[in-house]
Amino acid sequence: MSLTVALNTAVSGLFANQAAIAATSENVANVNTPDFSRREVNFFTDAIPGQFAGVSVEITRAGADRFLQSAGFASQSDAASLSAIADALARVEASLGTPGDNADFATALSEAYASFAELSAAPNSIAAKAVAISKLEAAFNAFSRTLGAIDAEATAADARLDAQTARANQLLEDIFNLNQIVPDSNGAGDEIDARLNELSTLINISVSRAEDGRVTVSTGDGRLLANAGGYSALTYTGGATATVGLATVDPASGAQTTSAADINASIAGGEIGGLLQLRNAELPTLRAIVGNAARSAANDINAAYALNASVGQTGPATTPLIVEANGVFSVNAAIVADPAQLAIARPSAGQPGGANDGAGAGAIAALGNGASTQTAAEAVTQIGAAARIAGEQGATAQRFAEEIEIRRLSEGGVNLDEELSNLILFQRSYNANARVIAAVDELYQSLLSIL
Repeated sequence: MSLTVALNTAVSGLFANQAAIAATSENVANVNTPDFSRREVNFFTDAIPGQFAGVSVEITRAGADRFLQSAGFASQSDAASLSAIADALARVEASLGTPGDNADFATALSEAYASFAELSAAPNSIAAKAVAISKLEAAFNAFSRTLGAIDAEATAADARLDAQTARANQLLEDIFNLNQIVPDSNGAGDEIDARLNELSTLINISVSRAEDGRVTVSTGDGRLLANAGGYSALTYTGGATATVGLATVDPASGAQTTSAADINASIAGGEIGGLLQLRNAELPTLRAIVGNAARSAANDINAAYALNASVGQTGPATTPLIVEANGVFSVNAAIVADPAQLAIARPSAGQPGGANDGAGAGAIAALGNGASTQTAAEAVTQIGAAARIAGEQGATAQRFAEEIEIRRLSEGGVNLDEELSNLILFQRSYNANARVIAAVDELYQSLLSIL
């Protein structure tokens, strides 16, 4: 081997190990960086017989386990979807109050009926009438509070859907742009993975990868969202039924052309999918349950009250005890202002109501054992059950997603012990090549001195 070949070999080894040390140092520096895939060092023999012998190096991103990555996207999508539903239903359940404080509408309605039972025993007590009216008012306020909480969650879901579709669109545009440079940049590959991970928390996605690192992103049922040739954008429309559509985007101008008006079925997962499920199914169902319970109680109370008469009156009450305005039920304001107007007598036909006649109050109290009371209790149970089930499902999905993430990181993440061992190895190889260069230099100096 000539001194020139030896020198070239040592120099190539020097530069190759220098690149390997840089890659290993990058791994160590990013040991806790999310979405960072470790850099792998691959050495190759590089030789021209009689002229050059040496080594070249290629730095690549660690190959991802495609199964684990797909499972990770799916698990993150499920966890985000169920979490969005669970969080909203937990807030609706909170409107019922905490266990033991008896603030839910079913308990409040039972207490109202109990106060009418007490009133029937003291029909000439204005104070007892005021208490009964107050308890009845509290019961329907509790109905309104829960209905208001459901409506508030629907409004919040609309705002969140609008914001998250905009965020998904930005991620899709970023993926398209990164696809243009990823064949020449390991860092772009990390950036794509970061955006894919975030996108999977918004909608359920399917991802395929080319050998050069470019990705094609689709919905779970195959609708194209982004690739190296273009990308699409989600559109959100509220109303009676919340709808997400899809539009193709001209990368040059940003102009959008609608390709599908309704893709709700294609994005059943992710936070957007969960919010759609919440907005279009979960909340309307709960609202109907609570609204029906309030209406059933109001109708039963008014039916009983219509047979009651005030003191000195021979005819039944002409004004309802419970009134409705825009779907909200409340105690008649005139009776709230003057409890003495509460009709609680049940005189014989043609006879005036007596001050000591509490039969009408007893009739209202008897509703505590009726169907409307049971309906209200079942509504509370259904809200609690829906919130509990959603919470348990969300927690299970989150634990599964965390387990998949741990396994994925074990494949493509950084092992600090391994990297430090590699760093020592590459440093020693670097020093060995440096010593070869020094030895060749000494030989050249010796030859020059002889000449």
